[in-house]
Amino acid sequence: METAELLLPNEPEFICQLKQAIESQGFSPRTEHSYLHWIYRFISFNHNRSPKELGEKDVRRFLRYVATTLSASPARCKQALKALRFMYQDVLKKPLPDLDDMQPA
Repeated sequence: METAELLLPNEPEFICQLKQAIESQGFSPRTEHSYLHWIYRFISFNHNRSPKELGEKDVRRFLRYVATTLSASPARCKQALKALRFMYQDVLKKPLPDLDDMQPA
């Protein structure tokens, strides 16, 4: 069983949509892996709650965690933000407000 199925066993449709959306974009394998990694980390950070139930506040809290607790580089923080923005806009069709202020300089 893959990570996604373990995190969200009751959301097979969402997981399928997520993987299809990533594949349809023609991303490099490295980008696909990175996006899935950050999305899975986001879900895990939020106690395996469905992203459908989460919103801007949860995304901001996760990005702060990535920047501060994980001490991620600005590039990694940007990568996490792009992955979450993709998930919300392209998979869930739920716009996120501009979160560029969350990126470290």
